[in-house]
Formats: sequence, C-alpha cells, structure tokens
Amino acid sequence: MSSSSQEKDGPGKCSRIVGFTFALLAAIGWALGGLLAKYVKDAGADDFQFARSLLQFIATLPILTYRKEKIFQDDLKTNLLLILRGLTGVGGNWFYFSSIKFIPLSDAISVTSSYITLVGLFACICLKERCTVIEALLSILTFVGLVLVARPSFLFGNLASESAGDLMIGILLAFASALCTTASFVIVRYLGSGIHYSITMLHYSWVGVIYSLASAGSKGTLRIPCMDDLLLVSLAAVIGIIGLLFATVALQKENAGPVAVVQSTQIIFALILQLVFLGYSPRLTSLIGSLIIFFSSVALTLMRIQYSGKQEQNVDTK
Repeated sequence: MSSSSQEKDGPGKCSRIVGFTFALLAAIGWALGGLLAKYVKDAGADDFQFARSLLQFIATLPILTYRKEKIFQDDLKTNLLLILRGLTGVGGNWFYFSSIKFIPLSDAISVTSSYITLVGLFACICLKERCTVIEALLSILTFVGLVLVARPSFLFGNLASESAGDLMIGILLAFASALCTTASFVIVRYLGSGIHYSITMLHYSWVGVIYSLASAGSKGTLRIPCMDDLLLVSLAAVIGIIGLLFATVALQKENAGPVAVVQSTQIIFALILQLVFLGYSPRLTSLIGSLIIFFSSVALTLMRIQYSGKQEQNVDTK
C-alpha cells in the first residue's frame, strides 16, 4: 500500500529534497562553467566543445557497454533524429561559449535560458502540444526581456553605443544557443522515453568531437591551448558533465517542472558570480531584462505543473 500510494502522490518528501538539491547544484555548476570561460584567454568555443565532447564520450561509453544499448537504432528516422539532436546540442553549447567572449556572463545565460519559454512554443507548433493565451503572453514577456538585455541602438540610442557591435554579436550567438537548445529538447520529447539518455549523450559526444575538430581545422586554430587555458577548459568541461549528471538525478527524483524552475536560477547565480569574481555590475536594463526572463520562465513552468496536476486528477476521477 505504501508503494502504490507513493506512486499516486508523486515523489516523496525526501526524494523531492534530493531532487531540488541536485537541480540547484546543476544550476550552480553551469554558472561556474561560464565563469571559468571568462578567465580563458586564448582558447575558443571549439576548444570548449572538444573537451566537453571527448570527456563525455569517455564517461558515457562504459554506461552503454554495461547496459548493452545499441548506439544506432533499427529505423533510419530515429537515427537521423539522434544525429540531429547531437548537432543541435553541440550547436547550443558552441554558440553559448562563443557568446561569453562578447557579452557579460549574466547576459549570455539570461538569453540562453529563454529556451525554457521557447520550448513550449516550438512544442506547440511542431508536436501540437497545448499552448494557452497566458503562455503566449509570457513568451512575449520573455522577448521584452531579451530586448532589454540586447539594448538595440534603434530603441535605446546612445545607451548601446559602447561596444554595440560586440554586444549585438554576443546576443545573437546566445539566442542561437537558445534556439538550438530548444530544438534539442523538442527532438528529445519526440523520441520519448524509449531512448536511454546515454544514447543521446553518446551521439552528442561524437558529433561534438568531429564538429570541433572540423571547425578548428577550417579556421586554422587546431592546436593545444596553453597549460593555463587547457586546465580551465578541461575543468569547465568536467563541471558541465557533472552538471548534466546532477540534472539527470534531479529529474529522477523530482518532476520535470520543478526541476526547470530551480535550474533557471542559474541566471541569479551568474549575476552574483560576475559581481563577486569579475567585479562587473550589470546595466539597469540588463538586470531588469534578466529578471523578466527569469520570472517569466518560472511562471510558465509553474503553469505547466498546475496543468499537469489537473490532468492527473481528471484521470484519477475517471
């Protein structure tokens, strides 16, 4: 009786505390990874992507071997979607680390975190999932936050005159990261739970290794970074993988909605870290825009939790 009632009521109290703790640790870890990227002098996004992909490949291979999972599936469509998920995941990571070189850490994380809102819109369009008027309004509010962070010159005039070119490049790169992450999430939703997470992680890894080597080779930057940069890049990659593992544990212990709310706090952690370690105080518009994106993401996620709870109640009463 205890096990059946626990399944009905959802995760237990202890399980939820563990889930929230690991989700919070994942958010802190990802913010720390971005902070480390700020200290790197010569290494670029290709170096970060290569280190992350290679270490993740090494970490994932034993899991696949132990579980005896097939790397490639029986049907062509699923294999193409897995490769596409790898490409979009790699693109999201590469664009994110590229944007950090042009804009403050908190701005990059804020714009990238807009994927929380974008996933709902793309799932509504591509997967025909439910999308209410309030969710659409929250998506518009997120766009307002993005505009405040980007501060385009045609709206803010001289306010964006300082390093306007770098700012716009960084914002576009961060938004491209959000779009790639959104596409990655939609693909994972479409694939469903039938594909083990280690399979998608391995496809991300080999695609990332090939892409980073090809990108660095085409630009003539294929080299081993200096020792200081190599240590920072490797540490950022390890923190990224640990953050992913923490997020996976969090999702196993708690529902996806609350985990997404907790993980969106990386925006707040980024604001604190760049103030403490980099001595950078964000502009008022950037601060307001980041908070708007954060609160709209939280509100949207809470709405989805409430809706899913009502659906479960309706099922139970039938």
